[in-house]
Amino acid sequence: MKILFGLHGTTHTEIAQAEIDAFRRAGAETESCAYGNWGTASGMLNSLKLVFKNAGDLRRKAAAQGTNIVYLNTAFDKKTLVRDSITMFILKRSNPKLKIVLKFHGSESDVVAAKSMLKNYVLKNADLMLTLSTEERENFLRIGVPAQKVQVTANVIQKELYVQDPGFKKKAGLTDDTPVLLFVGRFMHEKGILDLVEACRLLKQSGTRFCLFCLGNGPLLEDVKAKIGQYGLEDNIKLPGHIPESETRRYYANCDVLVLPTYHQEGFPMAVFQAVGAGRPVITTRIRAAADYFVENEHCLWVEKKNPQQLYAQLLSLLTNKPLQDTMRVNNFALAEKFTADRIVGKLMEYFKTI
Repeated sequence: MKILFGLHGTTHTEIAQAEIDAFRRAGAETESCAYGNWGTASGMLNSLKLVFKNAGDLRRKAAAQGTNIVYLNTAFDKKTLVRDSITMFILKRSNPKLKIVLKFHGSESDVVAAKSMLKNYVLKNADLMLTLSTEERENFLRIGVPAQKVQVTANVIQKELYVQDPGFKKKAGLTDDTPVLLFVGRFMHEKGILDLVEACRLLKQSGTRFCLFCLGNGPLLEDVKAKIGQYGLEDNIKLPGHIPESETRRYYANCDVLVLPTYHQEGFPMAVFQAVGAGRPVITTRIRAAADYFVENEHCLWVEKKNPQQLYAQLLSLLTNKPLQDTMRVNNFALAEKFTADRIVGKLMEYFKTI
């Protein structure tokens, strides 16, 4: 089996490399090629030029390798439908025997359900589609995609990467008994960042000691800063900004609770599952992959979207319940075993053999 990976240049590169290494251990011959726009092109014309360039590079590499399967890391939204349909047309025209696998790192439900010629082309010409949650697979089945053509997979979690540092709190200027909360993600409404700041206001009013680190940036950054100042939370909420993915590990490994009240339509929220890899308790919304793998009071506490009052109540409940925190740590560390590279790729090999 000869597989050509289409990879994003900056996002989840370690996940992809772990898959590539596991495919090689399983006996597959692998190559990789850039796919997507990671800030190298702006504007419609330049973005289209990059799409054609990347498609041409994939075509040439596939021909040189004698590729059987082109495995593209993508998503399912209006922009990616344009990119993927152009790419698939160029690849299939060059070699009709090529098999194309699409791994969706998120899918927009309304785009799946909408009528669209591009959508129909992608669904017809993809040989296999991989979603990251049961909910997303059901969305595709609901519009008539054959069951064997869409399967559920997961992202690789490497729990050995998360190493605890006994001096983490001291280095951050915190006392040993200060609970550390962690948010990682884009500062956008769908990630629930403003709801979390509001919940922190209530948490401070209750007299609870805590420090929240928010890793990331985005369109709501100034709004977040304004709320922190308005509520007097400067000592409670820290904004390190966007940092490289590899540097986030020390936060995952040393936080007490990962908090992500998201309703963004990603399939496998990596912040949540990196916390799993680090054996951390989680508070999040019951959607997509979280709903597939988590059991409340065993791995997480659930919150509703856009409900900062409930988020505050769940935070207070977990922070004042050390036995529950300990239970979640043990269970999440064990859950991470489901997401080893060899286990995930072993299942992918089974799927790939069917096409």
